[in-house]
Amino acid sequence: MSLNSASLKVLREKCIEEGLDSNGKKKVLLKRLETKLKSVHEALTPESQNHVECEVLLAAKSVVGDDEHMKSEAKISLSRALEEDQLYIEPVNSDLFVANSRGLRFAGLPARVSTQENKISSLNDELAKLKAESASLQGRVTSLPGSLHAYRLLRNRFISTYKRDKLASATQADRRIIGDGNAWAHGGDALVDAMLYTARDDPQYFVMLRDFSVFETLYAFHPQTVLRMRHQETIDVLNTHAGVLASNNETGSHRFYSLFAQFVRLFKQSGKGYDEGYLDGISTDVTNAYLAFVNCINTEVRRVEVSD
Repeated sequence: MSLNSASLKVLREKCIEEGLDSNGKKKVLLKRLETKLKSVHEALTPESQNHVECEVLLAAKSVVGDDEHMKSEAKISLSRALEEDQLYIEPVNSDLFVANSRGLRFAGLPARVSTQENKISSLNDELAKLKAESASLQGRVTSLPGSLHAYRLLRNRFISTYKRDKLASATQADRRIIGDGNAWAHGGDALVDAMLYTARDDPQYFVMLRDFSVFETLYAFHPQTVLRMRHQETIDVLNTHAGVLASNNETGSHRFYSLFAQFVRLFKQSGKGYDEGYLDGISTDVTNAYLAFVNCINTEVRRVEVSD
């Protein structure tokens, strides 16, 4: 606010602040204040002005025009502001700012921008974490249809086994159901089994397992890694290995297990690690290892007769 537009009350308060006589009319008070400001300015010698320890920040809003015109207009506006506007002192963080009312809005702007940038960075980190959790949950949801199908087969097996063993009324369809249920009961299911190791949120449905070495022996990877997998062909390889390894009715040859180990090793090293695009485009070492393992299943896995 300029002194010319200030009220008589404000001018008197300003005179008191400057140690001047506050009596008189507005015109007289203005003259006293202008004389005071002029004397203060004249008292500053060039040497003392060079040692004023203030960092000056100047800015003026301008209309679009050529550079020289805008600079000239800015100088006039800044000079007028210094002569007419009331100055305020306000602490911002650990610094003191002296500025007119409009200028104080920009005081500490770099610090506020830095604070907002830190908040944005933190939010980005949180967003990345949520995306990872969402991907993990999506993987679990994707696996549910197959898991429910397996569970239905197991329950059908229970009914058909009861009909066979207790009622002696099992049909050919019952015997087929029992066989399908046995295959699921003794086969691998990497995604569902991985949930058994990460079931903190569902204690009423699962007892959380902690013997990670057993899981990794069956599926070659940590449960959390398996839950991030989206490639069904890779999951099928893990399930096949686990099913044969845990089976009493099947056994794999040395070549079967060696080819599986080779696939796992190359898959872990592919791309930036765990690249699931090995069946897309040009064949890679992972592609060849996958095909070698899949093609060996019929010849390197054999049935074992188990006596009752």
